[in-house]
Amino acid sequence: MHTKSNCAWHNPACDAGRTEEKAVTEYNGPWPTDDIELSLDDESDVDLQAEEVYDRRGNRIDQASVDAAVEHVRRTVGRPSLTAPGTRSPQVTFRLSPEEKAAARELAEREGKTVSQLAREAFARYLRDHAA
Repeated sequence: MHTKSNCAWHNPACDAGRTEEKAVTEYNGPWPTDDIELSLDDESDVDLQAEEVYDRRGNRIDQASVDAAVEHVRRTVGRPSLTAPGTRSPQVTFRLSPEEKAAARELAEREGKTVSQLAREAFARYLRDHAA
């Protein structure tokens, strides 16, 4: 039986001192749910086959929900892809003087763009103008 002391997420039904299992409807909405808080500590390892872990809505967290969370993070962390959704766009990194960087920020702000957008436009124009 699940106990409050053995997991980071807790089924509120356990607080009522019940000894029988409460039927829980699985959450099928978008992931992640707004009520999940993830935090790591020294006791964060959980064996999902041996322990019953629940989110705040009382939904059991199983391997499928963990896999969905990991996939969601992989898809959404970082900048949006310029290549295709779910595909990492190639990167080019270069250095600027502090004056060039300040001028780029100022121009980007005036034009309502990011410095990266300005750099992509300038690079694309240079490549187009110098194509063989």
